[in-house]
Amino acid sequence: MMKKVYSVVVLSFAVLFYAQITIIDDGWVRLSVLDNKFAQYPYPTDFVIEILALDRSMPVEVSYLMMDGSGTPGQPSTNFVMKGSNFNPPWDGSCFFKTEVGGWAQAEFAANPKYLPLPHYRTCLLLLARYENIYAVFLRENDGQVGYTLLKGGSFSSFEIPKVARIELQVNEFVVTSLGQPVEVGMWVEGRYTHDEVGGWAAPSYAAKTKRYRVPHYEMFMMMLGRYDKLALIIGKENDGRLGVIVFPKSTSWSNPIEVPGFCRTVARGTRLTVAALSDSPVEITHFAFDNTCWQWEVGGWALPEYAPKQQTFTLKHYTPGLIVVNRYQTMDLFGYNENDGQTGVIQIK
Repeated sequence: MMKKVYSVVVLSFAVLFYAQITIIDDGWVRLSVLDNKFAQYPYPTDFVIEILALDRSMPVEVSYLMMDGSGTPGQPSTNFVMKGSNFNPPWDGSCFFKTEVGGWAQAEFAANPKYLPLPHYRTCLLLLARYENIYAVFLRENDGQVGYTLLKGGSFSSFEIPKVARIELQVNEFVVTSLGQPVEVGMWVEGRYTHDEVGGWAAPSYAAKTKRYRVPHYEMFMMMLGRYDKLALIIGKENDGRLGVIVFPKSTSWSNPIEVPGFCRTVARGTRLTVAALSDSPVEITHFAFDNTCWQWEVGGWALPEYAPKQQTFTLKHYTPGLIVVNRYQTMDLFGYNENDGQTGVIQIK
């Protein structure tokens, strides 16, 4: 039984024209997207992200994943690039970058505010964290419009995936206990992917009924746990011994169609995901798997002949958790999934 999970999801959108939109302003951090058509900000993109630390005692930990826009379903991108302190182009592959805003540990952290690019036609994941304060924001710009989904979290409390697993936090480790069946565990940490099982039988290393997984220090992570249609997703970051998380503990089988009203319908049979456009608006799809493979595509689009069919089927990753983002302008829906033994569970992140 789930005890307590802090997870608030707010879906919003912005249409920008020589203006700005403020996404977060809570006394600790202010996050805005600014029009950059006059190139007054330090990146050659039409829009930039501005992060402002509002409390001198609370620097803002920033993690930024820019998903590769060049991969296709037939040829996913496998190029993952960890960017250093200089986040200037080229932005080849899926680029990951982290820094602080208003910090003091290094000179480069002191700048306040700080700016990040928001490139055209690429889905981006921005994580802002300090202690138990944590936000995750998915953003995407196309045709001069910026859509985003804002996720807010807090401190971690233990919870259960019914009949599958219990997840607890002990000091700096997640303790995962099988409740009678194998538990698939997948963790992505800043470009490193790890797969494991608890209470499994396919390999001797999977057999233990309880296992511990270290919470990575000062690193963004995504952790998927579960079995078949029973899943949970944890997004988080630890610093100074304190952990902030966003937890999504509810899932279903993706063999049951999920409809974004008036926009698209999705359904999965094993690793085969079918997406149908329900209107004349193209459905833009971004797929990012925990093994860093990435692709983009459109359903019902017109930029390429291959985009035109209003119903298309794609191959998902086998035994590897992944994220699917479907969007068009102000509409954005997020899904986390995991497939094994021909069964695909999905978390609709809303």
